[in-house]
Amino acid sequence: MSLVDPNGSGSVTFQAFIDFMSRETTDTDTADQVIASFKVLAGDKNYITAEELRRELPPEQAEYCIARMAPYRGPDATPGALDYKSFSTALYGESDL
Repeated sequence: MSLVDPNGSGSVTFQAFIDFMSRETTDTDTADQVIASFKVLAGDKNYITAEELRRELPPEQAEYCIARMAPYRGPDATPGALDYKSFSTALYGESDL
């Protein structure tokens, strides 16, 4: 409450509420935003490879993703293809990992 009512008056102005919500949601990614980011890293493919992850991400992040991404099973799959869509939705609680 102190973030939106710094004077401790017990009321929150509409502008203070809007400012607070803007700050809170600006730093929050959604599964769709993460999927879009992976798609860019993957060169617009529906899957990503371990090599692409290692090239584009810091080592710890790449290995985290590689260890947790399921194999991609789409018709355009290649050997070693990883499913970044199911991984991304699982990160945001929209599915199980």
